[in-house]
Amino acid sequence: MKVRGFLVLALLILYGSAFSQTQKDTSFSLLFNTGMSFTHARDAHINRWLEKYGYPRIPDIPSSYNFEIAAMPAASRMLYGVRLSTINSVNNLSSFNFLAGAYYAVVKNRSFLVFAGSSVGMHRDIIMLNGQLPAEYQQLANQYHYTLALRRTGLCIQPGARIYWYPIRVSNLQIGVTSTLGYEMDFNSHWRLGYYSNNHGKYGHFTELRKPTDQQKVSEHGFIYSAGLSFRFNLH
Repeated sequence: MKVRGFLVLALLILYGSAFSQTQKDTSFSLLFNTGMSFTHARDAHINRWLEKYGYPRIPDIPSSYNFEIAAMPAASRMLYGVRLSTINSVNNLSSFNFLAGAYYAVVKNRSFLVFAGSSVGMHRDIIMLNGQLPAEYQQLANQYHYTLALRRTGLCIQPGARIYWYPIRVSNLQIGVTSTLGYEMDFNSHWRLGYYSNNHGKYGHFTELRKPTDQQKVSEHGFIYSAGLSFRFNLH
């Protein structure tokens, strides 16, 4: 099954479960989480290639911005959410994860919660090649008159544990902090070489030219930790 199809199926299953429980419980909490994360997952091969052609290397511990929407039925210990994270460490690299997750509360009270579970979804990396190029790349750039890019997509899995603490409460709104410690596994596809254009009236359309022979298919894995703010609305 393709990654996009798998993600859509995961979203339908997770939110179908959340919806069915909210019908029984009649009330639930809606969470908006934002923060930063740091991951040790990296690709040593692409870093050597970038350095060879004068591009900035991807940091060993890149940082990302995160935004998440989650729901938890009041009478349940399950938390369901979707999260988007985008890297902010490298100028010529665009990288994001779009994940759906389910977590079980091993500790749950009004202001403090501890969860264990996992998220799964899609990972994508895009490197814009606006500097020096290998000879075969330069020929393609001259032929198509576009800035070339390397792109890969893959399955991302993040099992881990989460902590939420809400010291501030205003009516049905709780404001607090959240922290996550987990392990990220990115099962990447082979890098594709191509360019972005607005073909077919769609901005950002990627036209693939070839699978470059000087790139490798590399899966990344490593610890990930994050921290940020959490806004919890208790709805009835």
